[in-house]
Amino acid sequence: NITFPMTSIFDVKGEKAHNIYKWAKLNHGSSAVPKWNFYKILINKEGKIEDTYSSFTKPTSKKITSKIESLL
Repeated sequence: NITFPMTSIFDVKGEKAHNIYKWAKLNHGSSAVPKWNFYKILINKEGKIEDTYSSFTKPTSKKITSKIESLL
């Protein structure tokens, strides 16, 4: 009964992983591989991974918003 648009489901690990996750692992190591839903990867304006955040970290948490503000 979902009425909003859904995205596609992608693999995040292994050979079938989506290219964004392969790129993240190659450039930032295993910490960039999502462990669970709602895992977050913060990419800076130079296109590099700045940090990663677990599913338990809310997108509006001070930890994330402070990091984003420091990058602006």
